[in-house]
Amino acid sequence: MLMAAGKVQVPRLVRGSVVVQKRRCGKANCHCASGVALHETTVLNYSEGGRTRAVMLPVEAVGAVRAAVGRYRSAEKALEDKGNAGLAELVATWGERRRRG
Repeated sequence: MLMAAGKVQVPRLVRGSVVVQKRRCGKANCHCASGVALHETTVLNYSEGGRTRAVMLPVEAVGAVRAAVGRYRSAEKALEDKGNAGLAELVATWGERRRRG
């Protein structure tokens, strides 16, 4: 499901991290060549096949993508909590049988 953020469509849940990368552009006459004032780009970092990938984000989509990443992390945490509760219940039930039997 895609959500609209201005003109940009953003999925409801997004796995990854929104980060700001600072780097030189490579042009000799640019203000970034001295290394003091570097260019900043906001990207979504994510892993795929054991490698870190990055997607450059348009300025108007950054807030919506950050919100989608936050929703993903909340859903992941809730699922982990449910899984841990189920595991604890299973261990409590089967652990008692094992000790009694």
